[in-house]
Amino acid sequence: MSLLIIWDWDNTLMNTKPAVTAGLQDVVAYFGQAPVTEKEVVNVMTHHRGAFWQNRFGEKIVTAIDYYVLKYQEHLDLVCPFEKTTAVLKAVQEKHIPQVLVSNKNHESLLKEVARHKLSSYFAAVLGTKDFLGKPDPEFVQPILKKIRPEKIIVIGDGQSDMDLARNLNATAILVHRDNADLHRDYTCADLGAVLNVLEKIAF
Repeated sequence: MSLLIIWDWDNTLMNTKPAVTAGLQDVVAYFGQAPVTEKEVVNVMTHHRGAFWQNRFGEKIVTAIDYYVLKYQEHLDLVCPFEKTTAVLKAVQEKHIPQVLVSNKNHESLLKEVARHKLSSYFAAVLGTKDFLGKPDPEFVQPILKKIRPEKIIVIGDGQSDMDLARNLNATAILVHRDNADLHRDYTCADLGAVLNVLEKIAF
């Protein structure tokens, strides 16, 4: 049976939270607003153009997001991989299982970030957002699915958009770095080492 693994980026393979937080603080300061809260940072990292953007910026949402994308680039030194990121990607690659990276991050920014950390070679495709279409809409990943045509899919991520994407694709859902009882998932993993253990049981 042909298998495809769909990875999320932010807070899944890469610890981007410090950079995301700094970029968001830049945006709200630019618009003369109060500092972002921890809850708002989580919302941004787990929902595609979710409540934070709508509540804070309304009709100025596109301008705010564009400004955030620019400011985030100034904080890339704060981004770092998790301890087992390379190990788990390498283990999957050695089993000749195609892996793709699907993120609600701006597409061009995502490509640069993946290349910066020398991880591009692990992915058959890297897909970020270019407009309002993103996870969990299954249409977002259709170009990849039409090319690879997997019989089974595993989605690995930390947020609601990832778990909802898995449900929309009838895929196995692995939640990592987060334990939220409200989220649909098949497995919950504290870290990428635990993810690798699950993959060894269900994929290798």
